[in-house]
Amino acid sequence: MKRTGDKKAPDLKAALERVPWASRGRETPIARLARSLLPVGNRAGLPEGDLSLSMPIQAAEHEDWTMDIDGTAFQVGRGKLMTAWHVAEALDVAGGDAHIYGNSRLNGIEALRPYRITASMRFYDMRFEDGGPGVDAGVLLSPAISTDEAPYEVPLVTWGDSTRVGVGDRVLIGGFPLGKSMFFSNMSNKGLIQPSFFDGIISAVIPAIRPGETRLFQISSVALGGISGGVVCDARTGAVLGMVTSGLTTAEGVSLPITYAIPSEVLRPFADAISFDSADGTRWR
Repeated sequence: MKRTGDKKAPDLKAALERVPWASRGRETPIARLARSLLPVGNRAGLPEGDLSLSMPIQAAEHEDWTMDIDGTAFQVGRGKLMTAWHVAEALDVAGGDAHIYGNSRLNGIEALRPYRITASMRFYDMRFEDGGPGVDAGVLLSPAISTDEAPYEVPLVTWGDSTRVGVGDRVLIGGFPLGKSMFFSNMSNKGLIQPSFFDGIISAVIPAIRPGETRLFQISSVALGGISGGVVCDARTGAVLGMVTSGLTTAEGVSLPITYAIPSEVLRPFADAISFDSADGTRWR
């Protein structure tokens, strides 16, 4: 008869060494979309160039160097990012303090690099004299230059067909809820800035009532501050179906599971129509 004590004890050290401690999980369509979402905000004196890449997230000073995050934007063209207009209005573009954080690398190691926002353009509907001021959307221009030393690794989003979206369809919303505090509130695992996604369904489709308004999606998901300008996407493919603009809260400031978003059918033509000349004289679209 074998005794329990005769069994070989499991090798705990070997088991722990096999844990994929630095893994981000398996590659999914939503993980790929996440690389197209960027935090936007203001930061006076934010370091530029390689200096901004030399501060590891493990350093105690990292929190002081991190940009204040006012909202979310997503890459819709070369040098072009879509966001909610109320987010763009909060940015100090003229003063040179408005930035995005773009995915880059330093010596082959993943890093976030600040890129200055040089201009913002409010959504304009040419069907109306006033341009349709009821549409809370705009485009930010940030001609981020990619180099071998610090590549700009932010892919364009893939647009979905929002005209086929109906009540009951499952979607995700993604962005940077709660802004900078989201990444420094815990005692451990601090400082890694990445978007978060929330599950929901299309709970209503709201048609435009007055001239200059837009159709809206109503989504059964909570929209926390900082996620404005974030994406609404197909939960299976990651195709972008719209952009988050607002959510409902109680009088006490408690967020309710009701989020509003502009469909991609409204956003994409405006984003595609914008082009600009970069500093080297080339035309970016």
